[in-house]
Amino acid sequence: MLNSLTSLRFFFAFVVFLSHLTFVKTDLVWYNWLKNNIFFEGYLGVGFFFILSGFVLALNYEKKIIDNPSFNKKKFYIARIARIYPLHVLAFFCMLPFVMINVWKGFFHWDISIVNLFLFQSYIPIKDYYFSINNVSWSISTELFFYIMFPFYIIWLHKFPKLKYILLLIIPMIIFAEPYFKTDLKLEKGIFYINPIVRSFDFILGIIACQIYQKIQKIELNTSKGTLIELASILLLSLFFYFHNDVARAFRYGIYYWIPMLAIILIFALQKGLFSKILQNKVLIYLGEISFSFYMIHMIVIKYGNQYLPKINDFTKVGIYFTVALFFSWLIFEYFEKPIAKWIKTKF
Repeated sequence: MLNSLTSLRFFFAFVVFLSHLTFVKTDLVWYNWLKNNIFFEGYLGVGFFFILSGFVLALNYEKKIIDNPSFNKKKFYIARIARIYPLHVLAFFCMLPFVMINVWKGFFHWDISIVNLFLFQSYIPIKDYYFSINNVSWSISTELFFYIMFPFYIIWLHKFPKLKYILLLIIPMIIFAEPYFKTDLKLEKGIFYINPIVRSFDFILGIIACQIYQKIQKIELNTSKGTLIELASILLLSLFFYFHNDVARAFRYGIYYWIPMLAIILIFALQKGLFSKILQNKVLIYLGEISFSFYMIHMIVIKYGNQYLPKINDFTKVGIYFTVALFFSWLIFEYFEKPIAKWIKTKF
């Protein structure tokens, strides 16, 4: 993993964290503006993760798959499951008592629980399913679909190189057409934000980004030029963000941010400028490494805190939640996530 991109993972995980601070109530005009116009758009962080996932997997496995017709898919799948599933199970059982007491009011919904535990929730465009138990686990359900399809995506894109352009044209056409049809708004998020088939285009874009990166990675750039293009990519994302209220929400779930996200990943992968050098700081890299744990547990911390903490200032709560989530992220990463993944890979 390129260090600058590893560090960026934490920043985008933090963006997702900000988007979940909807409980904060205040009369501060500036904060309410931030919450409604900046924090609410935090789901772009998930799009970044999906694109980055395709990029990183292609960087590590594309050549192996293409050069070896008998590529060991079983070993690949075990490694990917070891990466995400144990933490999902831990988060599931940490959150289940809360949901049973405070959401289901003493009932136990076997159907929702089984769907969630085995990561099928993103296929069902019903909020009670895809946002069940640990809300953010829907993205792991979607990510698992990417992992299953990844070797096939690589082979198809290799055999039919023009397919990438066709695929990338289909989904924008659907999204652009969507506002002109009467659709059930309740299904909009379940389809355009959650559905693994629709979100596969983000993942495939990451694979394509890796192919571009491999062609440009040896480009000669001094620090000044590298810094300028890194700054340009940040400004590009800011520009898209500035105009986001003029764009249909279904489009903003992923496709609208494709161009700036592609620029961010490609340019920071080159690691030629001052910003990427800053991102290679050891603390930031480590925060990036624990960002998956942070992402998976932050909603658990927020929900338990909101329910059981004494009544205190909401901004104080935010500080407590962030600190507690960060501490448990470190604890889980070092003493659960890494050892379990290593054990699974060794055992199977």
